[in-house]
Amino acid sequence: MASDDDKLQLDLTESITEVPQASSITLFVSLMEALRGEERTFVTLASLLDVDERTARYYADFGRWLQWIQPAGDGKIRLTSRGRAFVDSSPARGRLFATAIFERPLVQTIQRLKREQFSDHCDPEATRRACRRAVEGMTTLSENTATRRASSLASMLRWAYKPGQIDWATGRTIDIPTAPFDFRGQSFLSAYAARQFGGSKSIQIGFPRQVVTFATGAGETLRAEDWDRASYETENHRHRWFGSIPINDSTLSVARRGGPDLRRLLVNCNPYLAILVTLFAPPSTSAPSPVRLTADMYGLRLWYRDRELGTPLEAIAELAAQIDLTPVDIVPHLTIHKNSDDLQPASDEDLATVLKQTGIVRRVETTLALAPGVGSELRLPVGDGPTLWERTEPLRAELLDALRHVATS
Repeated sequence: MASDDDKLQLDLTESITEVPQASSITLFVSLMEALRGEERTFVTLASLLDVDERTARYYADFGRWLQWIQPAGDGKIRLTSRGRAFVDSSPARGRLFATAIFERPLVQTIQRLKREQFSDHCDPEATRRACRRAVEGMTTLSENTATRRASSLASMLRWAYKPGQIDWATGRTIDIPTAPFDFRGQSFLSAYAARQFGGSKSIQIGFPRQVVTFATGAGETLRAEDWDRASYETENHRHRWFGSIPINDSTLSVARRGGPDLRRLLVNCNPYLAILVTLFAPPSTSAPSPVRLTADMYGLRLWYRDRELGTPLEAIAELAAQIDLTPVDIVPHLTIHKNSDDLQPASDEDLATVLKQTGIVRRVETTLALAPGVGSELRLPVGDGPTLWERTEPLRAELLDALRHVATS
């Protein structure tokens, strides 16, 4: 009697319960390369990849599941336009792979199962458990087969969570000793998202010049022992303060590299940047955000539709207060170092510097608009946890209510 694994899936069905069986990213990249500009049979692919025909079918089916491979007739397969985009651009492969895999309904279910944890740290075991629960709950596969399929899917999800640890030209892994978002303390976005489950501590927020120092490439001048956490307890543990960026070897490496990881680290940890980017990123890609930031002869101003809200930091502080956040100008755990410039509150110009220099925004005439691709970056996971987009959902909802209140007051 044939097992579940013998029921090959290369039939272009679109069921939510599909579970691919590929587990090696290196082999999958090699298969995609073998299909570059070619239509091939499974026998030919098996010979080129030095695997048996059954394995070649499994990996082709994973490509079909991502919508990158399709039948070509006469027992052959070929790349779709999306598959060709992956093959043709090695620098974009990590982004394209992560985007494709997180579009799959099964993976979205896995993400929802993990969302309740709001972990800031990579937890592969949580991924495996969520995969197993999703596969068992959404398929009629036998227990052993469900376990194997869940393990395979978790293996491939690992590289969607950590695309920077793959040489996408070859599919080989890169040894990176520390995770990009490995730090002590809770990030602002994860703390805000977890508020829906209750909590006795109020949230204090700030935007110290330490953020500017870090974001503009001088993070090595910051004392790691002073800034080693993303959050700090204040006033006998009655409040939790967020504002600075945690300093360690991992985050300093992110700052040196720049790019998406730096932007996501800043948004994840600093409340003012998180609020502003959440306001800039529309809930739907089909409609522009009603919030804009202008920079002209009158200075920096934040707008909601046609109403001026004020200077960015003042407007954000007012909105924050309406959603039960407490803006403060101090860095509570370092009040004994009052003369340090990094402890001083940053200015609106500092905010604009961070936004522009890190590529969060680009200038369009007199408007500082969210740069292309930043919205997509929010939809990619940080480590093994939920995406920043998922973490901003409760923040987005409350901010929109606060904006409507401001607009009618």
